[in-house]
Amino acid sequence: MTLTLLIDLDDTLLTNNVDRFLKQYFKDLSDALAPFVSPERMMAAMMTAVHAMQSKTDPAGTMEEVFNQSFYPGIGVPHAELVSVLEEFYRDQFPRLRPLTNQRLEAIQLCNRAIQRGWQVAIATKPLFPATAIQQKLTWAGLNPADIPFAWVTDFETSHFCKPNPAYFVEILAHLRWPEGPVVMIGNDLQDDILPAESLGMPTYWLCENCDQNEVPLRNSTSSQGSFDQLENWLENTEQENQSTAFDTICALKAILLSTPGVLSNFFNELDQSKWNVRPQPAEWSLTEILCHLRDVDREVNLPRIKSVQNGSNPFIPGAVTDPWVLERNYASENGREALQGFIDIRTELIHLLNTISEDEWLNPARHAIFGPTTLKELVNFIATHDRTHTRQVWQTIQDVGVKSPTR
Repeated sequence: MTLTLLIDLDDTLLTNNVDRFLKQYFKDLSDALAPFVSPERMMAAMMTAVHAMQSKTDPAGTMEEVFNQSFYPGIGVPHAELVSVLEEFYRDQFPRLRPLTNQRLEAIQLCNRAIQRGWQVAIATKPLFPATAIQQKLTWAGLNPADIPFAWVTDFETSHFCKPNPAYFVEILAHLRWPEGPVVMIGNDLQDDILPAESLGMPTYWLCENCDQNEVPLRNSTSSQGSFDQLENWLENTEQENQSTAFDTICALKAILLSTPGVLSNFFNELDQSKWNVRPQPAEWSLTEILCHLRDVDREVNLPRIKSVQNGSNPFIPGAVTDPWVLERNYASENGREALQGFIDIRTELIHLLNTISEDEWLNPARHAIFGPTTLKELVNFIATHDRTHTRQVWQTIQDVGVKSPTR
């Protein structure tokens, strides 16, 4: 098992005074859009759209989709009219922001050594910018994605959540097909990088040389803080301990269930319709069949179970044999995109229900026909494990039917 590193970008891998950078960025963007909208109206719409992205809590829709639904009506100009203007802005104007940033030699060394050691490195930056902007910033940091095989880079075209939502971090791991080895988060921001990752059970490294750890909430016992000089030793120790994160906290379970529909949507984005109903092998399920399975299990097994245990009456939970439904219900005849939307809809309902459950209710008992005495939390853990299994299955099926999955 290998080590997986999630690493923040701004003021972690790249020295960047974010407030100064954003002030100039918004000014330049306002100038570019001035022929279409006043700077005042543009900024008001921008702030509303950014808030919508940062506060998003439902599975449907990427950051880009949320932004578009808010920003363009806010400025009164259709998106289509500004596509070429924005492309020109990010091609010609955005690079002029580079002098506001500085490379960090120790960050370049860290990433290069990590790749050389066979560790996975994912860039976990706030996905409030399009991919072209984030890739340019990585290049300014001396970490050109064209030269360094990052396992994943978050951006607003593919991310469904934003820091500090724990689902943001879980979505990255799902895109990596749930790595088996240790997973760590490295960043400079306590609220955005460190605490939400730790709420999932992940060890973290807080790049904060002069901060008093006694002033922050109790952290993961294997976490640390300090400079880049001390980071590599900590990573080596973490690799040697070889402890996989369980992702079994209440926060982690909810984040997994929340992120799965978005990750699957990304997997399917560039998938030709002709591939949805192809079985890799006669005995294996097609992608449409997997989606129908996930939808119906949520609708007819998971949601009713949660409702029955929530009332605290220690119900008996019968076993559910759902695999035969694939043939019995002729899933192969269904429309794959409609099945995906059906899964997103029922999962959203399930998430909303979980958000009404108090911490005490997560320990409500039940009697399972197969597993015996259990709790609501354990039942939700079964759903999360089921999600992780089928996320890997969907990705592998896409490879097997000859379609390349999206990468960042």
